[in-house]
Amino acid sequence: MMMTTNWDVIVVGGGLAGLAAGATAARRGASTVVLEAHSPGGRARTTEREGFIFNHGAHALYMAGAGCRVLESFGIRPTGAAPPVHRYRVLADGAQHALPSGPTTLLRTRCFGARDKAQFGKLLGLLPRSDAQALAGKSVSEWLAEHDLRPRVAAVARALFRLATYAADLDQLGADAAVAQLQLAARSGVIYLDGGWAQLVEALRHEVRVRPGVTARLVEGAPGRVTVHTDDGPLTCRAVVVASGAPEGVRALLPADPGWGDLGEPVTAACLDVGVRRVPIPGYVLSVDEPVYGTTQSPPARQAPDGCAVVGVTRYGARTAEQDRLQLEAHLLEVGVAEDDVAERRFLARMVVMGAMPRASTGGLNGRPAVTATGVPGVFMAGDWVGPDGLLADAALASGQAAAQAALRSIEGSTTMVA
Repeated sequence: MMMTTNWDVIVVGGGLAGLAAGATAARRGASTVVLEAHSPGGRARTTEREGFIFNHGAHALYMAGAGCRVLESFGIRPTGAAPPVHRYRVLADGAQHALPSGPTTLLRTRCFGARDKAQFGKLLGLLPRSDAQALAGKSVSEWLAEHDLRPRVAAVARALFRLATYAADLDQLGADAAVAQLQLAARSGVIYLDGGWAQLVEALRHEVRVRPGVTARLVEGAPGRVTVHTDDGPLTCRAVVVASGAPEGVRALLPADPGWGDLGEPVTAACLDVGVRRVPIPGYVLSVDEPVYGTTQSPPARQAPDGCAVVGVTRYGARTAEQDRLQLEAHLLEVGVAEDDVAERRFLARMVVMGAMPRASTGGLNGRPAVTATGVPGVFMAGDWVGPDGLLADAALASGQAAAQAALRSIEGSTTMVA
């Protein structure tokens, strides 16, 4: 039986959102503990096999995103390297071409004819000037349709939106979130992290006490006193942040339905990660015809033995394991990986990449549940589907920090102490 202990703040869930929440509260001087049923990190955990470091699918950190601002507030400066975007290829109708990501590659690509190039260049020029927030309530598909794009231009644009957001359902995805994500990529780019995303997990863990192997079952709250019931006994505190993954994971810990309504299905992907004995060429191939992308994460990042590489191939929107594995194995060949090159392999048939997407029908980013929307006094929440800031890891880190700040304000405004 776990000894009943009083805390200022308890965080349930040790993924990026929970670790950011715990670190924020601890930095402010609150006695804080993070409870994690498994090992900390959530989808940011890494696996090492024979010197190859695998993330859970291809992970890129947006350098201009909300997540980096949160990390900077703790003095955490991620190390890694940017992928060589000028070497990216698009696969269309069975042929590879230079990815038109800027003026130089747009001029030399054979993916487009002259009229396509002119229209795509106009679209590239429009993106940085667009007011992303003004697109709330409109889907990516609706936004693209407004520009009356030629078929190949529309197909490449949709592929770029999938690449930036990990979402395949562009009929539902809010254009405000997707356009803002492409603007982030254009502004400062992304990096792949040395040693994988465990780099961030370890840095955040140093900021706060973490108790792995503790499973929470229920959170009950009243002003000034909240009880977290765990398999090892109850813990009491003044405020709780629930950061236990997707919406159903948070909802299951609350005593009553919080009234969020239908948040939609989680965003999923099928991921094939391989360690290979040589660096593949071309190494970076984005399919236009299918929601599939292959990238060499290491090098540029350091995640593999010298002379070797880590390659991730992703299908946005998981189907059946058999279908997706066959498709991803075929795309490995396009990336330049032959079967004899593969030293290590891991297949994730259905990885949740977002607990719920910001849908156009519910208002996009601003329509996501707030960190205060638990319906329980003294209980707050965080996750990559919570709050108005960013997508993916950006949303997780930003909502974690915001939830902890809200929890601390609730403590400061209460005169009731834990007995």
